[in-house]
Amino acid sequence: MRQTFNFGHFIPISTVDWHGRCVSVIFFRGCQLRCPYCQNHAYITGSSEMDIDDMKSQISKTKPFISAVVFSGGEPTLQRDALIDLAGFARSGSLAVGLETNGFGADVVEEMLDKGLLDKVFLDVKAPLDEPKQYSIVTGINVDAGSKAAENTARTLDKCIRAGIELEVRTTVFRGLVGAEDVRKIFQYLDECECDSGNLTYAIQQGLPDNTLDMQDIEKFSRQEVLDMATAIKPVNLKDIRIRTIENGEERIV
Repeated sequence: MRQTFNFGHFIPISTVDWHGRCVSVIFFRGCQLRCPYCQNHAYITGSSEMDIDDMKSQISKTKPFISAVVFSGGEPTLQRDALIDLAGFARSGSLAVGLETNGFGADVVEEMLDKGLLDKVFLDVKAPLDEPKQYSIVTGINVDAGSKAAENTARTLDKCIRAGIELEVRTTVFRGLVGAEDVRKIFQYLDECECDSGNLTYAIQQGLPDNTLDMQDIEKFSRQEVLDMATAIKPVNLKDIRIRTIENGEERIV
């Protein structure tokens, strides 16, 4: 097994990455997508190898102060072996495991679910999953790859729902790219596939232009506009809908 991984960043203690928990966050480098609004574009490319045992040591040092480890990026599922190794190490120390993912690595997510290595998945659904052309535009890749991204994201979503773990689906809205109609379609898809477990949260996130890959000059949606997107949808099965804005932070709408 590979002894190093392509490391991006480590946050020893965070109270904002998993609601209700104090966690460590490990960022992996590398991503299949090139979303123009990406906030973590520093981790899309580049190489910074870190010994996996050194990362385990960092987790051990922070263990007295945390209850979980969250893997982020970039896209962690691109580095399957390191991700599974570190998730297993966290689990062996009685820490919960969270994964932030774009959904492309559906096979890796399924494997981690089968091995009991995931407690929560934070899944980016970037555009309506049945619109490959729109998905390719939002993710900055060609239509064939965009179609595959949407297909794999739908698979990841289905696997997480069937596994009954905590699941947060996130859509980031950006003027001229992802707006109210996209949110409505994504919500309808989620509402139709949600079971009665109550484990699924849908979060509509206000895109912030300043630190993006390629959208610095776009005017952000106001909090009121994001709120209007959330209140316009009428859930049947979804029991938890939230918005996140720079003005008011996280607000639960349903």
